[in-house]
Amino acid sequence: MRRMRKESRTTDSAGQPHNRTKMAIWTKLEIMSDTEGTSAEAGSSGNGSHLALTETNIAPGDGGPPTKKAKRTSVVWDFFTVCKNDKSKAICKLCNTNISRGKNSKHYNTTAQHNHLLFIHHIKKPTGSATSSPSPGSIPIAIQLGDAKGSSAASSSPVTAAFAAKQPFHANHSRSQKITELIGKMICTDLEPFSVVERSGFKALVAFLEPKYKIPPRQHFSRTVVPELYEAMRGSLVRSLKAAYGSVINLTTDLWTGNHNAHAYLCITGHWCERVADSSVQRKVGLLNVGVLDIDHKAKDVLRCVKEKMREWKASVGQPVRVKFVVSDNAAILVKAFSEIGHIPCVSHTLHLVVIKALEQKDEMVTSLLSKARRISGYVHRSSKANNRLHELQTQLNLPQHTLTSDKKTKWNDTFYMLQWLVEQRRAVQIMAQESNMGRAPTNIYPNEWKLASDMLTVLSPFEEVTLALSKPSASISEVIPLLHGLCAIVTSLLLGANGEESAEDSDQDATEGHDHHRAAESGGKLGEVARKLATNLRKELQCRFEPIFANSTFLLATLLDPRYKTSYFPNSVDVDALKDTLSHRMERYCDPVAAPARKANEAPAASSSTSVLSFLQKKKSATPVKPQLPSSDVEAYLADGDINLTDDPVKYWSGKLQCWPNLTHFAMQHLSCPPTSVRYERVFSTAGNVVSPQRANLDPRHVEQLVFIKVNEDLKNSVGLVDQ
Repeated sequence: MRRMRKESRTTDSAGQPHNRTKMAIWTKLEIMSDTEGTSAEAGSSGNGSHLALTETNIAPGDGGPPTKKAKRTSVVWDFFTVCKNDKSKAICKLCNTNISRGKNSKHYNTTAQHNHLLFIHHIKKPTGSATSSPSPGSIPIAIQLGDAKGSSAASSSPVTAAFAAKQPFHANHSRSQKITELIGKMICTDLEPFSVVERSGFKALVAFLEPKYKIPPRQHFSRTVVPELYEAMRGSLVRSLKAAYGSVINLTTDLWTGNHNAHAYLCITGHWCERVADSSVQRKVGLLNVGVLDIDHKAKDVLRCVKEKMREWKASVGQPVRVKFVVSDNAAILVKAFSEIGHIPCVSHTLHLVVIKALEQKDEMVTSLLSKARRISGYVHRSSKANNRLHELQTQLNLPQHTLTSDKKTKWNDTFYMLQWLVEQRRAVQIMAQESNMGRAPTNIYPNEWKLASDMLTVLSPFEEVTLALSKPSASISEVIPLLHGLCAIVTSLLLGANGEESAEDSDQDATEGHDHHRAAESGGKLGEVARKLATNLRKELQCRFEPIFANSTFLLATLLDPRYKTSYFPNSVDVDALKDTLSHRMERYCDPVAAPARKANEAPAASSSTSVLSFLQKKKSATPVKPQLPSSDVEAYLADGDINLTDDPVKYWSGKLQCWPNLTHFAMQHLSCPPTSVRYERVFSTAGNVVSPQRANLDPRHVEQLVFIKVNEDLKNSVGLVDQ
């Protein structure tokens, strides 16, 4: 440096610097000054001959202006610029971060800048000089800002492009944001803990799939990503509720207490019809709330909590939303709480009580059979040796590869499945019983007990069929009376076939014919004494527990407004004419009458179904005569209109009647959108149980609600298509 300064001070005989030398220096400074603004542009456009400006070494008194900037020889300045407002800060060209140059203003350093490049951008400490001309073997390392942001970098050196390709994504990079969003959805839909993003295996997988992506901490997912997903899905439900037909919604609700924490939760699910076009209506369903209810579970407290949650949804929707019916189980607290709104008892829960009560009748043969079935199923489930032997016998005997299952007290149909699979695997079970005693207690099933198991399946199969039909996503309260009427007729026909005698009240030939194939399947052609007693108890429980439903105007009107049934499936005790008058009077109070359309031609009846209850309903529908009459009102015009098949969608039928019967359509949609059971949506609590696991017993209730809300609504959308994004 001293040598350069000495050479630059060469003087003439007069002691002054040569004019030729001064002119050469100032000419070079002017050229460099003119190219200063264009050098950065040339580098960003991919020109490899980047001209880096340096400070000249003209000492004061040499005839030129004094130097204002210190000389920067470190190559780190290819990545940084000095902040104009604060000289103690350097701005990174890759991420625009301010880096301190040190506290001593007289002697700044580049240590922090080197560390920033190494730990943030993974660039090792560069060597060389920022001002030196690149030699033939030197490596240009200047990286432009556009490369770090993911734009296509055009560099003259492949090494420069390699550096840019390894730079991590910025937090605002589109691909980085998309990966973060997908990880958040994975946490919600797969019920993964937030700590999954900190596990070494997950980190290794993400690093292999996308090395440039940096996983945010778990707090970012719990405080930002998941709440944003929750708000997005909640906004989707708000938009759907705004389009609710008639601003009417039906609710299903229940209470749940976690096994691993001290909180109680109230679940609220909404069901409504959304008007998607001028002449199209679709059923919708969505989970509205899984909130903490850490108060006394009294009727008034539960009702107040539900009303508060609905007020929150009304405020979000921005318009009134009226609750028509509330479906829950038969708990006294819930029945009392929602009686003023319009309580609908869960029909599947009532059927469960019917079957459990009938099975609890003290009969030694039934008790012995069920005990042996439970012991056999439990032994095969616990013993891997017995389970492997069962699979071997299934292969040898060409039996279905089913595993024996045990029953639970909370689900009566578990007992049905236990007996069904036991009878199905009869030959394998008999061989295993001969080879070894399955358990300490006797497990050998005798021939009369096998006959009883088959008879019990025959008696209980219609109950299973009705339970499954009412638990479908498309089920409505309009199906309750027809299915229960058919169930009672089937049980009566079984008793008539077993006793060989007629009854004046239950001599329905259609029911008897519709179930002939069940009685023919029996080896003896008749039910045994024990099975006949069970069928009698079931019929008594049906009449006792469902008698109020057959007299409930809500269920009767819903059936009347279902174009699949209308007046063809009511019991003899129902006055159909009085029911039609009731509907007409309610319509008159509801709104003004409208003109009735022309009558539509009757459609051909559907083919008979293979299931017993549907077969009975189809036969009865075919046998019901159609009375032609001139329609005098909307109700009469609807009843005179052609029927639809039992497998058709009633909501689709009413969608086509929006223009001709708008008032009657509105009234019908309120009933058809109400589900008959809350069993399907009690699975929300199973999801909540998986979220509040022993490993996450202290999870914040807000996170519990958000995770369950996203999981359940996503499953509902994907499985049944009732909630669309």
